Amino acid sequence: MQHFINAFKLYGVFSGRSTRTEYWMFTLIYLLAYLALTSIAFVLESEMFQITLSILTLGVVIPSLSITARRLHDAGRSGWWQVLPYVGLLFVVIGALQQSQFLMIAAAIFTLSLSIILFFFLVQPSQDDNQYGAAPKL
Repeated sequence: MQHFINAFKLYGVFSGRSTRTEYWMFTLIYLLAYLALTSIAFVLESEMFQITLSILTLGVVIPSLSITARRLHDAGRSGWWQVLPYVGLLFVVIGALQQSQFLMIAAAIFTLSLSIILFFFLVQPSQDDNQYGAAPKL
């Protein structure tokens, strides 16, 4: 739980580095909270839980982007790598709007491949000191 709280303490801090443990514990806790609230909202058919879920999702966007950037920095990569899959999704939407099946398929493959690359960057072990700062203490 401490890793989740630390991500909010570093809200909007895109410089520096984060360990794999910090990143994946943040992701796990967010995912579990999201699944729990989604399940409750579904079972109770409650607008209150749906609103709470929306607030949680919006509240986690910036910390999620910042901890991902720091995690990528720890692996020796630019934080901008996390944006590339969204570029592919944009092309999927454009393909759908233009009813271009080729563009949609090409963009989907592009998005999937970049997501896989991003995943591998996120699971790489910490490097020694690099251009993004000193290696984080475990």
